[in-house]
Amino acid sequence: MEDISNPRRWVSRSVAVVLTCFALALAGCTSSRSADGKADPWETIAGRYVRLVVALGERDPDSLDFAVVSQGLRVEVHAAYPNLGQIGREAKALRAQVHELRIADRTPVDKGLVERGALLEAQLVAIERRVEMLQGQRFPFDDEARFLFATTRLTDRSVAERSRARSSIESLLPPERRATHQSSSERYAAYDSGFAVPAERLQPVMVAALAACRERTAAHVSLPANESIELAFVRNRPWSAFSRYLGSAHSLIQVNLDFPLTVDEALELACHEGYPGHHVFNTLHEAAFVQQKRWMEASVQPTFSPESFLSEAAAAYAPRMVLSDAERAYVERVILFPLAGLPASKADLYVKISTLVRSLKSAEPSIAQRYVDGDLEFVRAGSALGAEAFMAHPDATLLYLNEYRSYMLAYTDGEERVSRWVDGGAESGGAARTRSLEDRWSRYRELAITPGAQHFLSAE
Repeated sequence: MEDISNPRRWVSRSVAVVLTCFALALAGCTSSRSADGKADPWETIAGRYVRLVVALGERDPDSLDFAVVSQGLRVEVHAAYPNLGQIGREAKALRAQVHELRIADRTPVDKGLVERGALLEAQLVAIERRVEMLQGQRFPFDDEARFLFATTRLTDRSVAERSRARSSIESLLPPERRATHQSSSERYAAYDSGFAVPAERLQPVMVAALAACRERTAAHVSLPANESIELAFVRNRPWSAFSRYLGSAHSLIQVNLDFPLTVDEALELACHEGYPGHHVFNTLHEAAFVQQKRWMEASVQPTFSPESFLSEAAAAYAPRMVLSDAERAYVERVILFPLAGLPASKADLYVKISTLVRSLKSAEPSIAQRYVDGDLEFVRAGSALGAEAFMAHPDATLLYLNEYRSYMLAYTDGEERVSRWVDGGAESGGAARTRSLEDRWSRYRELAITPGAQHFLSAE
């Protein structure tokens, strides 16, 4: 998915579907054995978990973020087609077995194995709650975030900061925009639309944006020699962009030409979906857990889960990781604006205003919580998003909330949590950073390669 500060970004998806060569049964599955011939209980559990997640995706495609499984396993699960009740019971039984295994194994083990069990339990709790929701159960927004993503809403301490940002945006808008009788969000939207990339120029702009993000990422992340992203342009799709991880460091990014992208959005998309966002995160994650540790549960990821929250939060932060404000302005002014056929002289002001608007998204979690919990109806929630976050057309955002609900925290509070972990300080907000550039990159990489890394983000 993409940055939700613009409603068009709410409908983009990041999904990985890859064919590999393993097939595991839900019960009594084939598993690796130790030297004494005994089955590894963790491998048995991992096999059942993989099958469980694929089964959930068969019942509800939105619940499956990615699945790196064999075609044979897909066919097998599709033929069995367990119902939601069976999936929920299997998740509960499997979680109990994971817990028992963790209790029984009191011998000293490496920290990674301890975190493996804790993470599996958290993932299985999320599956149980998601099944209950698919069966009609509704939880309050904050409870849902805790059950599904092992997270809570951050305390909003940015009210005064947002007020200053809105005043700054108003003062920075060109005089012809400030003079209208439109609302602030409508004036900004009219200004922003002037930087949309013409459809016939979008391909070179996206290629250049990906190249700029990749060059800066590769200076700090060791990418496999064969890694690549295929870029495709489509029409008649319900999303603005779609990222599909193909495995072995290959990804496909599809961009919908029916959704206009501004220059700033194109660069945001390239960083979020590509470098160092989903493509790089998935590449590092696959190498660390599937290829090196052989933890096959990492081959699948339910959308509504702590691991999915972490991945999305890291991707939401990726543009800030790879580009400082000055670098972003340089890339847009020198590279992207000319390719888009736009006057480069307007780039610096445009980037400054766009950065201020992004800072307003800290208002969104509270509005989303009140809307999802029924304390704000559709029209008033839309008005609040317009007034607080400068959304001129918030309907898409609210429709997204109807479906994905507390998942939106990954793009807002989740990004802020990653920023605090990477940059240091209780509230970085893109401001003063207390760590060196190399330390920041090291901590960002750590999110992808450390088991249970979402726990790094749990502190207020």
